[in-house]
Amino acid sequence: MTIKIIIVDDHQLFIDGIKSILSKALEIETIGEANNGLEVLKLLENGIEPDIILTDIRMPILDGVSLTKTLTRMHPKIKVLALSMFDQTIDVVEMLEAGAKGYVTKNVDKKELIMAINTLVKGEFFFSDNLPDDIKDWFHKEHIETESTLTRREKEILSLLVKGRTSIEMAKQLKLSKYTIDTHRKNIHKKLGIKSNTGLVKYALKNL
Repeated sequence: MTIKIIIVDDHQLFIDGIKSILSKALEIETIGEANNGLEVLKLLENGIEPDIILTDIRMPILDGVSLTKTLTRMHPKIKVLALSMFDQTIDVVEMLEAGAKGYVTKNVDKKELIMAINTLVKGEFFFSDNLPDDIKDWFHKEHIETESTLTRREKEILSLLVKGRTSIEMAKQLKLSKYTIDTHRKNIHKKLGIKSNTGLVKYALKNL
């Protein structure tokens, strides 16, 4: 399946750079580009149907946060991946509150960008490993599930933990970021009420 992408940024050179990176990925196709959120909505009105929109946050006319809120309400199937610089912590949180499913910094390399896109397509969150601590704290507070039932991905990670895999090894095997793996692991600890990895292993051997 080809993953269809729209790139949104008010700097054409940045759009061209991202398009160049993605052009080397056979499973990804850039089907549109825009310099602000309003142009994106016009593309959608004209029948362009992306799977993912990669968008800057600070843009003229209609910024990334306003765009994401509109997409969440009117086009919930479209996943939004936020692109920002290191100094835009508050903006990133606003993007996530608006409905964005991931965040990468603008100096992202090909491997991480493609990994982020594939992760969002699977319906999961993706964050750069260098995610600022205050965003991590917000995400844990707002998004960690309180249900005791483990998800399919959490069970998969738990089984890898039993095999002695580290978070980095899990990330490589599952094609996720290390931060995403660590988030899942914290979710597992919270859901099961088990603080130690040894306790998790014992639980897994008995229940998986």
